[in-house]
Amino acid sequence: MNTFPSARRGLCSLYLASILTFLLFSCSSEEISSFSWKSASGENLPFAQKAGFPDGKENAFSGARPKNTYSLRKPMPIGQDLMLAVSMNVKREDLIIAFFLGSETRKAGQETRFAAKPGNTVFYLSVPPSPLRTLTIGVELPLGQAADKKDETSLADVELVSILPAFRGYEHKIKNGYRISDGIVIDRNDAVSSVWELKRPFRGLDASTLANDRAPALVLRYARRANAEIVVKAGKEVAASCASAKKEFIIPASVFGGVSGEASREASGDIFGQASMTITVPDEILLEAAFIEALPAETVSRVDPGVMLLEPPLSGKEDFAWYRWDLLPNVIMFDFRDYAVQDDYLKRLAFFVEKRGFAGTLAKDEEIASLHGWNAHDYKADDLAKFFSAAAKSEFPLSERELRLRDFLVEKGLLTKRGNAFGSRNGAIISISQESDAYLRHKFITHESSHAIFFTDGNYRDLCVSLWNGMTKEEKWFWILYFGWMNYDTKSAALMANEVQAYLIQQPPSKAMEYFSKTLVDRLLEKHPELEAPLAAYMEKFGAEFEKKARMLDGWLRSTYGFGAGTTFFLK
Repeated sequence: MNTFPSARRGLCSLYLASILTFLLFSCSSEEISSFSWKSASGENLPFAQKAGFPDGKENAFSGARPKNTYSLRKPMPIGQDLMLAVSMNVKREDLIIAFFLGSETRKAGQETRFAAKPGNTVFYLSVPPSPLRTLTIGVELPLGQAADKKDETSLADVELVSILPAFRGYEHKIKNGYRISDGIVIDRNDAVSSVWELKRPFRGLDASTLANDRAPALVLRYARRANAEIVVKAGKEVAASCASAKKEFIIPASVFGGVSGEASREASGDIFGQASMTITVPDEILLEAAFIEALPAETVSRVDPGVMLLEPPLSGKEDFAWYRWDLLPNVIMFDFRDYAVQDDYLKRLAFFVEKRGFAGTLAKDEEIASLHGWNAHDYKADDLAKFFSAAAKSEFPLSERELRLRDFLVEKGLLTKRGNAFGSRNGAIISISQESDAYLRHKFITHESSHAIFFTDGNYRDLCVSLWNGMTKEEKWFWILYFGWMNYDTKSAALMANEVQAYLIQQPPSKAMEYFSKTLVDRLLEKHPELEAPLAAYMEKFGAEFEKKARMLDGWLRSTYGFGAGTTFFLK
């Protein structure tokens, strides 16, 4: 069942679109045993009720007993990184549940009300700055419906009260019901979408409160793929294409100007004081989750490649940021501070794996110092293992940064180590640099991520190898000419197949002909004007093949992953 909460200021009984969902808005004794109230450490807290519900039914709300107040024996201060979570079993459609934290004398605007779907729901409530002592819960029928004050049939039961880490937003858990926090307002945007507003979205998620290697992130999840976008605004606008087969996005809070998903990353902006976040949601996708929470750092590191283009710049103390591709978790993506740092980590590797005249050898610094590496990189795990094994067995003096890369890849499980030998799994690394201009970073991440697919998806690799092998010697002439000029090892058929697909994929198919017949030809003619006639003849005969082959690859990628040529990611 796919639902999402809806809310409008001051009207608890309204629906959002035609879907009946949560409705939230903020309006300005005896010891009991039917449920527990647990502290942040999981200990049971002593508390009592004030309404005198029957023994064993102190948690059950009905028309006859619609309200109760529960009071801790001892007031408890609760940090702003924590919230009060009330787990309830709701048994009636459209039941309105009201919560009030603090004294029994309510002040206008301080009561929080929800209209809940039947099932298990955890309601997250922001706590007051003063020590918490009482929790008041009340149930009401929708406007226009009168409760039978003699009916003792349970409408909703409290199952547990807990003090938990901050959670902002909404989540529909298929088997475990729902989670929803206060501070949500939802209005119609137009005929086909709605706008969610999360008040104080990062409250309680300040970096200083985070522990156990966790980091704040926005989670978006939906039930149906569609040619539509979710648009998030919180200091920065982020659009998420809903064509992803994964149907989920994890967006680190750092994208919006805060802390990184990695504990060592310095804060680059203050997101924690932001008043609101808006999320425009197309109706057709059936949103299942939109929440902000501190998640394990390893979880936050699994992202769409588009995150690399959205993150704030690295500090001068950091060499790189790293991520795992959410669709292909065995692909590690690096974003280096600049070209020089990237070269320190990967230049020698580039010559070992791909460069003509150097492939398979460990070049000394003085041999390659004056030669160009690459502005962006891609390597399969098997080649990484060969490089580090060759260096270890020959006692070749790798640099400090190369050794750091080796140890990092072992730590992250991409490589294995036994003595002086390194093994590999079905994975890869790719990298770009923050020194590249924005349009180049977009092109480079598309180009390099297509290499990662080639390395890790056997079906795509077979398609690309078949494409290369299917070309005649005459058609291959241009490709070998250009890649040879780029100093690739053109004798490697696998390398040629891989590079051909990446160059075809790095721009939309409609731009392929212009790129190959003009941009690349102009580069060649600048150094080799004598090639003007043969290049013109080649383009006359084979020029249409560039777009044709690009569209073939584009179609395969779209049907398999949801993205295509020109942009192999969903966040922008």
